[in-house]
Amino acid sequence: MDVMRRMARWAKLSEPGLISFIFQILLGALIVLVFWIIDGLLDYLLFGGRPLADFLLASDSHEDFALVLFLVGGLLLYSRRAHRNEAVLEQALQAALDEAQRERAKMEGIFEALGEAVSIQDPDLKVLYQNPAHQRMTGDNAGRLCYEAYRKESEACAGCHILASFDDGKVHRAELGPEASATGGYVELIGSSLKGKDGKPLYGIEIVRDITARKLAEQETAALNAALTHQAAELQQANQELEAFCHAISHDMRAPLTRVYSSAQELRGYREQLDDNGRFFVDLVHDGCIQMEALLDSLMVLCRVTEVELACVTFDLAPAVQEIAAQLRQDYPDRPVSFRAPNQLPVYGDPQLLRVVLENLLSNAWKYSTKVEAPEVELGTRTTGHGETTVFIRDNGAGFDSSRAGQLFQPFKRLHTYREFPGTGLGLATVRRIVRRHNGRVWGEGEPGRGATFYFTLPG
Repeated sequence: MDVMRRMARWAKLSEPGLISFIFQILLGALIVLVFWIIDGLLDYLLFGGRPLADFLLASDSHEDFALVLFLVGGLLLYSRRAHRNEAVLEQALQAALDEAQRERAKMEGIFEALGEAVSIQDPDLKVLYQNPAHQRMTGDNAGRLCYEAYRKESEACAGCHILASFDDGKVHRAELGPEASATGGYVELIGSSLKGKDGKPLYGIEIVRDITARKLAEQETAALNAALTHQAAELQQANQELEAFCHAISHDMRAPLTRVYSSAQELRGYREQLDDNGRFFVDLVHDGCIQMEALLDSLMVLCRVTEVELACVTFDLAPAVQEIAAQLRQDYPDRPVSFRAPNQLPVYGDPQLLRVVLENLLSNAWKYSTKVEAPEVELGTRTTGHGETTVFIRDNGAGFDSSRAGQLFQPFKRLHTYREFPGTGLGLATVRRIVRRHNGRVWGEGEPGRGATFYFTLPG
């Protein structure tokens, strides 16, 4: 059993270890044989008188042989123990190598799964590893110096992000244009370092990102911003010129208009001396002056709402609504209108400008509802999911064709004649300008003969 166990243990030895063990056994046997022959030969030369074989087979030679055999046996046992330790060390080393291979495969799998292009370099900037994304972007350059492979330089690039990270251990970034990058486009380089316990750099890790699309988008955005800035400057200049024109027209036309109006008023005192045609023309001039005066006032309001600075606050719009409704009831005493509005109407905006909006929309609702049997006007609000407040004014009056709704907010555009419903054609244009200055929207819906509803939004 002991012999079987020994053979089993020997069988566990690796093949190189078994060969070395057999060689040592043969070497030990050879040493014993040589020592035995030399010992007998020395005795024969010193004492003589007998044959050489007697000296080789003498008892003292046997004792010497036993001693040598004991020494050689001890040597073999020690060698066997050494081989056993060597086998254990080899197994431990192989296990460590297998673990290192598994960790390397794991890290390579992680780097290969990344969408980013990653390379690893040694302290001399020699490329040790590239993941597939990096190889596709820059080519296979493992084993080459990075500055030779990517930049065709003979020494490290000035301001190298990897060397900077070796110095301070921080992450450094750099951007290269098409003229300097290995890809022919815009790239962003991100460099970091891995250092040992002694603080010396072991590896440099580089991530390369293709930012060509982003750079082109930034350039297009910059060009678009420049164009928009230029257009905004031109628009501002045009608005200023338009405002100056409106002021000039409103101011310069008032003096001759006043003279014409005064003359028409005086001529109306001579109505009895005029025939029907004369009276008709005098009334026509008088009414035209009144209409022109209203038009100049509307132009001044339109200019003023553009010039005035916004003073936005949160306030209750309901009192202003009731005041405007009371004034409209006085202006139209013969046609009472049923008016509904909430008791509270909290909004955020400029109180003076929003009052102008309500004056225009409510006066339109009142005016276009006066020819129906039971005129009704309603003002209400609703809040959208984006926090906007939507205010609506609904009436059951003349209405309008929705296919022509785009003309409603254009200056001097009217869907009804002046004789049907007097007006200047600037009220809704003023409403749109004020609402836009509040970053809101305004629109209208209606049907001929079935009323109209106008909406405008205000920020929450």
